[in-house]
Amino acid sequence: MPVTVKPRVNIKIMQINEPKIYFVSIIYDKYISWEFCMRVLTDVFHMSTDNAQMITDEILTNGEGLCGGYMYEIAQSKAVIVEELAEKEGFSLQCIIEEV
Repeated sequence: MPVTVKPRVNIKIMQINEPKIYFVSIIYDKYISWEFCMRVLTDVFHMSTDNAQMITDEILTNGEGLCGGYMYEIAQSKAVIVEELAEKEGFSLQCIIEEV
């Protein structure tokens, strides 16, 4: 009688380290205009008008608004862009980057 031998296969599953996500938030400085905030959210963070309006209202009402979650390098460059735009327009706006 023939015998069938099944080879044993050892499968190793490699765990892929996903990059950490960082939240970018805008802090209200009591001087930022609604229009500037809307422009930053639509141009830098590529939000729709409706989302930008919602976040702008949150920033102006609560003093802070979450703009998105990104890998560190992207979060940092978006924060720098926002702060440079604010400085050019005479605002002392600040962004916060927080690890999720």
